[in-house]
Amino acid sequence: MTLPVTLLICGILGILMLSYLSIVQSQHLSVTRAQSWNSAIVTAEAGIEEGLAQLNAAGVSTNNLGTNGWTDLGGGTYRKTNSVGGNSYVASILISPAVTNPYPVVVSTGYVAGPISGPALVRSVRLNTRPRPALGVGSGIVMKSTVDFSGQGVTVDSFNSSNTNYSTGGLYDPAKARDQAIVTSLSNATNAISLGNGDIEGTVHTAPGGVVDFNGGSVGDANWVTNGNQGIETGHDVADASGTLGDVVLPDETWMTPLAGHSKIGGFQYKYVLDDSSPWEMTALDNSLYVSGTNVILYVNGDVKISSGMQIYVAPGAKLTMYVSGSTSIGGNGVINPSGQAQDFSYYGLPSNTSVDMNANANFVGTIYAPEADVSLGGGGSNYYDFIGSAVGNSLKMNGHFHIHYDEALADVPAYNGYLANSWDEI
Repeated sequence: MTLPVTLLICGILGILMLSYLSIVQSQHLSVTRAQSWNSAIVTAEAGIEEGLAQLNAAGVSTNNLGTNGWTDLGGGTYRKTNSVGGNSYVASILISPAVTNPYPVVVSTGYVAGPISGPALVRSVRLNTRPRPALGVGSGIVMKSTVDFSGQGVTVDSFNSSNTNYSTGGLYDPAKARDQAIVTSLSNATNAISLGNGDIEGTVHTAPGGVVDFNGGSVGDANWVTNGNQGIETGHDVADASGTLGDVVLPDETWMTPLAGHSKIGGFQYKYVLDDSSPWEMTALDNSLYVSGTNVILYVNGDVKISSGMQIYVAPGAKLTMYVSGSTSIGGNGVINPSGQAQDFSYYGLPSNTSVDMNANANFVGTIYAPEADVSLGGGGSNYYDFIGSAVGNSLKMNGHFHIHYDEALADVPAYNGYLANSWDEI
């Protein structure tokens, strides 16, 4: 009788033990799956962050998203696969025609191994973006501190290289000039903008309390200025300047050092000839440079000094984006950009770039974005071109009889500051 009872009790205890172990296993499986489920969304979000980083990378716009390891799949879709620990994600940037949204969309799918060799857990996130409210190259002349037209007879007007009504062959034509120039100081100082006897066919902006000082100068529409009116036309002096100038961030590239040589092109001797086969890095740029590629990226990890008899030549059809960490002094023949398109030469000053001095004999056609730099413009060509494009920096001082022509087409270029998150949804 004792044996059957003992066996019954052992059986009951065994069943209870198996039930307990089953409950523990189920709970462990549930906890592990929850952890993996949460990891999947974190992994997907890592892809979203990488997509935003690509959209906001310096020198990257919606025209060249297929860089920094992103693959252009065509039809407005760009994709990149990456890993986070033992997990992975596939991120996509979508622009028109892949999506109808006016701004880029980032979609990321995170993959995490399932618990106890179960199927992978997959979660996807969709991010709609909006432009980051900031001042950039499309804003004309913008300085954090003062703007000083210290030269004699400085003039500023505008044109539009993308509109045949306001340009000829995409080039500035004085007969088609416009009065949409923008000169902005983010300062509220009493000398925020010192106009002198300069003329601006457009509008000046300062921070609230900022003062525009002039001595015989004129600001207003074309009729106001050309008719010899002095002072500022009503509505053309606005104390509304605000916003930030985002720091330039060097793109994450695998940089190559170009070989120095002696190449004679068009009768001129160049020490460096760059194409777009690789992003290039120099410790300094102190000699003539010829640019032949359609998307050349150059990082100067030091100073730029172009002196007498030297030049930077951007060949027709070529494009140069240059990042500079040191000071810049461009004299000699300067930057020669025969296309006349400011978008073909983009200068970005890193936070350590505190001085940009353009004092060349030739005209300057391009854009300058150097938020920490004091910019000095002098020299200029022998005709009415002088400076075509836009300039963004800490302060600006102009010397001599200088003509500035803001290209309104730059407003259509995505601002350097890129995009922010507008809405986030799991899909």
